[in-house]
Amino acid sequence: MKNFFEPENVALIGISRKSGPGSLNLMERMIQFGFPGRIYPVNPNAKEILGKKAYSDVRDVGEKIDLAVISSPRETTIRILEDCVVAGIRAAIVVNQGFTDADRRGNELQQKMVEITKREGIRILGPNTLGVVNNFNSFTTSFLPVIKERAPVGLICQSGIHMVAPAQFCGEIGKGVDLGNACDVGFYDALKYFGEDPDIEIIVIHMEGLTQGKAFFALASRLAKEKPIVIHKSGSSEIGAKAAMSHTGSMAGDYQLLKTALKQAGVTFLEEAGQMPHAVKALRYLPLMKGNRVAVITYSGGAGIMLSDEVDKYGLKLASLSPETIRQVAELSPDWMPLGNPLDIWPALMLHSAQKAFSVALRAVLNDPNVDGVICIAIAPVPELSHLEVSELLNRVVGEFPPSKPVIVWTYGPNAREVRKRYESKQRIMTYPTLEITAWALSVLSHRFKIIKQGA
Repeated sequence: MKNFFEPENVALIGISRKSGPGSLNLMERMIQFGFPGRIYPVNPNAKEILGKKAYSDVRDVGEKIDLAVISSPRETTIRILEDCVVAGIRAAIVVNQGFTDADRRGNELQQKMVEITKREGIRILGPNTLGVVNNFNSFTTSFLPVIKERAPVGLICQSGIHMVAPAQFCGEIGKGVDLGNACDVGFYDALKYFGEDPDIEIIVIHMEGLTQGKAFFALASRLAKEKPIVIHKSGSSEIGAKAAMSHTGSMAGDYQLLKTALKQAGVTFLEEAGQMPHAVKALRYLPLMKGNRVAVITYSGGAGIMLSDEVDKYGLKLASLSPETIRQVAELSPDWMPLGNPLDIWPALMLHSAQKAFSVALRAVLNDPNVDGVICIAIAPVPELSHLEVSELLNRVVGEFPPSKPVIVWTYGPNAREVRKRYESKQRIMTYPTLEITAWALSVLSHRFKIIKQGA
């Protein structure tokens, strides 16, 4: 896989002569992205493309090529791959569609590609793929624009949409690979590469269909003890499975069996695609939760009750707060206020201040040996009520402690989006948009700790 992610010399076969806005010229994209290696355009109808000499055939380049990116029509693909073999190229990305994702002729052509890999040893990524992105090496084979971020997250997918719009699907990524139809390079190869990659700390996977299942499960079971592996498997419904077949030619398989096998391997398995960014954020920034006992500090008694249901739903439980924790908050509260968990600090806030009530309560639960994780519920006021803003205070309190207990804040009110950014400014506190996702995120951290503990 190194030739796919870290090539020095790249041949672009079938590259367009057009450039500029709307041209989707891969060579132009690579140059703009800052690729430091050498690019050899191959197009029999051009002598020069973007100031670089163009070649009519990849065999004419006469230099060592690490990777060929093929964008020509499907009927020419087999001949071009054979030319790559003659030229000594050991890795190729086939961008174009029309293979197992299409008709009988496409199936025949893809089978010939498989035969070439077995006979000649050349590795092929795709077809029907945007290829790879490596933000650590300023390299991309996507003709669509991708965001350049050095996040320690490796993405494996079967659709380029996940690489082009990672924020919606998994958050920031540092490296990504679109397997497409996966005629040769598949999930096992990509997982092995990211598992050994020191740049990558979290592996996220959007999966349509899986081959090499037995080998993949064995590898995932070993790697999951070293790095979090987060998987969303699409095609859970009959309609979705048919759509996966038409998109990449992937056999979706039995969803429930695959789900069970992946969970047994120790991965974080997601039921919904929208959960991926939230899981990655928790695993990337928050400490693991060493148990399932949650302390809830809240302005709102009603929100505390709603959150209690979500905590129970995801296999967590409300912690039995220690007498010392209750005593410290009781000193700020009126005599008539019964205290427990959820810990309602609104009466204490009315007697003193949001800053004092929240700081005392948060310090108390972070010191409480009965607590494994903390959820704070706070108002996100309009600017003229900024005296109620406590994000800076809570960050200061959390900073007094080693990162041993995750702290999540859920905010409500007219300024929630802006206030969430302030809570996350030190990357010690994370926020989530709903109470359900907030509780679920803690369950991800609790599950991850169990996996590591089992492997110890």
